Amino acid sequence: MGTGTAAPREDARAFGNYIRTLRQNFYGRGKGKSLRQVAQEAGIPPSVLSRGERGLLDLRRPWYIERLAPALGVPATVMKRVAHLVTQEDVAYFRTLRGGGGPWARLQQVVDRMRGAPPDVVEALASYGEFLLARWEQQRAQRRTG
Repeated sequence: MGTGTAAPREDARAFGNYIRTLRQNFYGRGKGKSLRQVAQEAGIPPSVLSRGERGLLDLRRPWYIERLAPALGVPATVMKRVAHLVTQEDVAYFRTLRGGGGPWARLQQVVDRMRGAPPDVVEALASYGEFLLARWEQQRAQRRTG
């Protein structure tokens, strides 16, 4: 994931893409909730959600995250961390992996199976994922500096 060095508008667009991906794949790959359904569950106008998904409005504010997280089945703490990590570069990279399967497709399958898991299990896995992400970012930074 990124380190937040991209322009604020690009970060907002990347986070909006993340929200759209969660919404569109809520019930499994390609089986999602409608924009209106998520907006209603989150208590925000559909136009706001639509603009946010396109990066025209920044959904990374705590007020939006607290409302969107339950509607999208993601702990708010995880979504808040993602809000500060994902960049447009990351979104472009993940899109290249969609068709090829690989580890990201497998991760998506695991996440889909976890939908009914108890919250403490999900939080434990999220903490482990954050640990792995930090380690991966550290290795990536070391490779850049040589």
